[in-house]
Amino acid sequence: MEATSTRFRVGVRLPDWISGYASRLFEGFLDFQRTGSAMKLHFDQPTGGDIPPYPIGKNWKGDGLLVYRYTAAEARAWQKAGINVVNLSVETPRNSIVFPRVTVDNQALGQLAYEHLANLGLKNFAYMHESSREYSRMRLESFRESVVSNGGNFSVIKVPVSRYPIKTRPTQIDQCIREQLLNLPRPCGLFLKDDIAGVWTSRLLQKLNIKCPEEIALLGISDDIIFCHTTTPPLSSIPYPGRKIGFAAAKLLNALMRGENVPPDHWITLAPGAVVARESTRHVHLDDALVSNALQFLRQETPKRPVSVSELCTTMGISREGLRVRFIKTLGHSPKKEIERLRSQAVIKKLRESEDTLETIAIDHSFAGPDEICRYIKRQTGKTPGQIRNE
Repeated sequence: MEATSTRFRVGVRLPDWISGYASRLFEGFLDFQRTGSAMKLHFDQPTGGDIPPYPIGKNWKGDGLLVYRYTAAEARAWQKAGINVVNLSVETPRNSIVFPRVTVDNQALGQLAYEHLANLGLKNFAYMHESSREYSRMRLESFRESVVSNGGNFSVIKVPVSRYPIKTRPTQIDQCIREQLLNLPRPCGLFLKDDIAGVWTSRLLQKLNIKCPEEIALLGISDDIIFCHTTTPPLSSIPYPGRKIGFAAAKLLNALMRGENVPPDHWITLAPGAVVARESTRHVHLDDALVSNALQFLRQETPKRPVSVSELCTTMGISREGLRVRFIKTLGHSPKKEIERLRSQAVIKKLRESEDTLETIAIDHSFAGPDEICRYIKRQTGKTPGQIRNE
């Protein structure tokens, strides 16, 4: 079938409770349409009853579907009708037909979260886990692996949100997480399954008189502007790459509808954006004020230039051994290790977020040249700059 003679009828089903996700995903679908595809999109958008509903369920008729989760009965009906489907969620019904998926890289989310919270000087970390969801389990495992492999202390707050009835859900969430929050070691970096969990947690911390970020720093996922700016303090968050996911999903569905052979377990994952830091992950109170001040100095200087332990000792007015002992007691590692970690993370951030050449990155971060960057990053991470950039 030629693109110019075929106009595919595509249904889009996105739940109204992820409006921030939905708008970005839809932008990606439209981006793909602008490449010349012949896809006519049908979206059953919530309107409060002003427009008649256009339900997309097991009886829907068309050429393709972009859906955020589905039931086993729907999967069977769509397959029987010959409708091509792309799933935009990690979740799949138990013992059901599996469709190709396009999602965020949940492993990368856990790694990014650890890097951001560890940069605050924390050694206690926790994850708020929706224990009935697969996507949350994947984020939990990645975050826990990053924490434990770097010598941090890890805790998990389990809350089976999806199993609570809608009418009583807010109360049950509060009851479930209240004691678990109170029992967290402090200061602690708490990584949340999403920004909505950030809103619950922020409100409950205020009720419990637990200071954020001084005692518990909060980091969400999605970077939903409404959720992030209506918490107190504003919530730091990792952006959901909705527009890229939408484009990739529309492209994949188009290939399926044109008869390309795509395995049903085909799964595309896309990297999240860089952390958007707000007040919920700033000014953490460590046990040692001198170490806190030293970290603040290092965060300002190490992205720009190498800082020696001797310079740090002179700046802080303390002996080398005194600084080493206080760093190990507070952070669990030496000043030298912290300097190397911060410097390598500054380079990794540039590799992930820009297309700058190694020559440019070397100049920006005061390395002698590309070869020195390659050796440094390989020594710190076990990977080459090219491997990191392509992750």
